[in-house]
Amino acid sequence: MTIPRDIASAPQRVSDYVRKRIAVWRNPLSPDEMELAPHLRGNELLYSALTRLIESRIGGRARLPTPSDPLTCKSMLERDNELRWLLSRLEATYRSSVSHPADEGEQPPR
Repeated sequence: MTIPRDIASAPQRVSDYVRKRIAVWRNPLSPDEMELAPHLRGNELLYSALTRLIESRIGGRARLPTPSDPLTCKSMLERDNELRWLLSRLEATYRSSVSHPADEGEQPPR
């Protein structure tokens, strides 16, 4: 059986290895998102209000006439893309789980 290098190089607990690998798969929250998360997590009214506000901004721009200047059109598209990105980060923050302390570790054997 082949043992991966990062496991064979140093003795470590299984839980430490799993937490390290999970961090690679999921998008970590930025410091600002971590500050917002306790207020947003589980607060469906706040989440839906912020989502409606952002979607109304996107919808408001969609109802404007198409500008004839390509640079103005591009900037409007970029702003909409940024708002869609903000919506996705807002949802990720709303659905994020509570972080566990790193020193928690495995349960001792009985």
